[in-house]
Amino acid sequence: MNDYLIKTARNDDEKRLLARLHELVQRAAHGYGGPSDFLDLRQQELAQAVAVNGTAVSWHLDGGYQEAERKRLVVYPDWEVASDSRIAFIRIIHKYKDQSAGHRDYLGAVLNLGLKREKLGDIVVQDSGAFMIADADLAGFICQHLSRVKQCSVLAEVISSEEFVFNPPGFTALQVSMASLRLDVAIAATFNLSRHDVDSIIETGNVKINHMETCKPSTPVKAGDLISVRGLGRFRLEEVGGLTRKGRHHVLINKVGLV
Repeated sequence: MNDYLIKTARNDDEKRLLARLHELVQRAAHGYGGPSDFLDLRQQELAQAVAVNGTAVSWHLDGGYQEAERKRLVVYPDWEVASDSRIAFIRIIHKYKDQSAGHRDYLGAVLNLGLKREKLGDIVVQDSGAFMIADADLAGFICQHLSRVKQCSVLAEVISSEEFVFNPPGFTALQVSMASLRLDVAIAATFNLSRHDVDSIIETGNVKINHMETCKPSTPVKAGDLISVRGLGRFRLEEVGGLTRKGRHHVLINKVGLV
């Protein structure tokens, strides 16, 4: 890897990820294409930085559906049409209709089977269960062993991509003005909190930007950033517009439910 790529890493975990992605791209250049593990938004930025520096390869990001947040980097020789993303769709149904569970419950149940988070894509919660995106090699194992989620009895089965149904979560659009494009300012404006309360939330490790934890209230934010606040919800900075007469930023925020 060149020095630029190495300098983009913020910690040792990211350096190891860059090394794995670099190896993936190098294998594809020699005719052995394939997918990476599932990546969060920050990891996808790193993956794209590695992929664009590859030679004699083509690549794309795939999470199973267009709106997916967690995606795999799929790299293949540029003489191939494409490479298999090795993605499976799993439907999880509750045996009893009066039972329900949340995203954390489904994720925790699968991780308790001994699987790693990077082998799982998005989990889309529905009224009567959930859809889960997973590595195709592990789909059968998940369906065989996943029988309970949050004290609820469930059935899991592999389905085709055509049977997968994505219902976008409801969101609230907020038009706010911010004195500066900082993390603490954005959270305070979105959830109507004092800066003191926001600083405490951030400094105790309850906030992530693009799935990466940050403990600095002064962290800059930009259009497109997805910000998660544990116990409150998450929001995306959809647009950052011009300045008001008082020098404040016009910002459009889409706020969704609890995380």
